Amino acid sequence: MGAGGCVRNGEAMGRGKRGRGGRGPSNDALGAVYEGPEVLSALLAQAGSPFTAEEVAERFAAAQSAGEERSEAIPALFEEEPRFPAPDAARRLYANLFGLWARIAAGLGPVDDAPEAVPDVPQRVPPPERGSQRGDRLGPDFIEAMWKYIAGLAPRERRRLEDRFEVAQPDLLAWLAGTDLPEAGSLSASDLVLESWAMFDQAFDERLGTLSFLELRSLEAEPPPLESEQPALAAYVAEQLDTLADEDPDFGPPERAQVERMLAAVAAALTRNVQAE
Repeated sequence: MGAGGCVRNGEAMGRGKRGRGGRGPSNDALGAVYEGPEVLSALLAQAGSPFTAEEVAERFAAAQSAGEERSEAIPALFEEEPRFPAPDAARRLYANLFGLWARIAAGLGPVDDAPEAVPDVPQRVPPPERGSQRGDRLGPDFIEAMWKYIAGLAPRERRRLEDRFEVAQPDLLAWLAGTDLPEAGSLSASDLVLESWAMFDQAFDERLGTLSFLELRSLEAEPPPLESEQPALAAYVAEQLDTLADEDPDFGPPERAQVERMLAAVAAALTRNVQAE
């Protein structure tokens, strides 16, 4: 299920405002645009770096004094693989880092002549209340809140979520590992499985049971339509797959149908394992 058994090093699935990125670019294609310490600090925090703009400036100055390259100094700002809520966030962060590196090389600091700006970086949001959904359907407002929460997770928090998924649903992981998925979009499909489980887990808490391998096998050939099982989740999945289809020419109708069938089986199994109140 992606690298590392889950989605820890998955492909960058462009999702517009709901996307996520991976390790940033190391070339100069982005240019260097420094928007000031407030903006850069917010972008760093969003990507999971523990450093502020001022601390990064100190590290850059030390790196340049030691003769290090920018490509060596920037990855050291992250304890784990950085994550971004959208591709634009990754581009903006690295453009600001490139800009700060150039400023330090020119003898300027992070504040000298820097623009004063209030960060317009989306702030991390808390998850919706655990166990707040009644019945066995996910509501659209709940899904909206959950994807924002998941998108804002720091890398270490994301890793904990993935670890909890692996412990909570071993049969689902085993079934997914043996599922025939197209190469195009397979890692993004794994992302959507994780997100679907996280939404069910947060929504229904202890009412969500453990899925069985045999149940998933019985559903995989002809699962009930996702639109009938979980309408709000179906709308979310459709939006993500629309974006993926726009960005990856290899993700055509046949590949999409395979992914949709797999996700429909997962959603049906999750729904059937929500215990009555």
